[in-house]
Amino acid sequence: MNAGIAEKTGNLRMAVVGSDYITGLGLTQLLDQAPFITNVGSVATAGQVLAMADEWPVDLVLVDAAIQGQDLAAACRSLIESENPPTVVVMGEVPFNVAESLVLCGVTAFLNPGLVAEDLPVALRLIQRGGAILLSDAAREALVARGRSFDTAHRSRYETLNAREKVVAEGVAEGKTNLELAADMHVSEATVKLLVSNVMNKLGVCNRVQVAVIATKARII
Repeated sequence: MNAGIAEKTGNLRMAVVGSDYITGLGLTQLLDQAPFITNVGSVATAGQVLAMADEWPVDLVLVDAAIQGQDLAAACRSLIESENPPTVVVMGEVPFNVAESLVLCGVTAFLNPGLVAEDLPVALRLIQRGGAILLSDAAREALVARGRSFDTAHRSRYETLNAREKVVAEGVAEGKTNLELAADMHVSEATVKLLVSNVMNKLGVCNRVQVAVIATKARII
């Protein structure tokens, strides 16, 4: 698969990995038509994205869950652990155990192509702006199925959150952006960013999906 560099400019620079399935749905064309997205390339492997990022910085990588010839978790991890990690989004259904491992390694969102379709560019912009979207059935299961075995350490950390921080954590679990949380709480977006940072520090996590996992489980038990 050849990487193609887009000529137009946009607010969100992204790449697509393992995109046979995505291209088959015509979603690549949707990305190219979005005025706020620059699709810098469609490539076969995560390694090609990392090589390309040296010349063309990438904000977000959309990974096909059916990626050919390599382990999905390994591909996502290589992107997340890179020097300048992009936001990583997985599109397509994945098994329960894979969804859970991807959440824990830092994947920001899971998208079900049947539910997103022509709204894909908007969904990607929402994710890049701080939304955590979990639309696949397996991703939902990964959030709730471990509720009964929610470990004591995470529960204890969740209880250290103050009232406003719990509102933020629950809003993140619902997929709200910082702007939406600011409107709900009648505070500035900068205040929400600070609260999100405080929540992550107290919970010992590094991204919004992990906050969503802990907040969701805390509400279940």
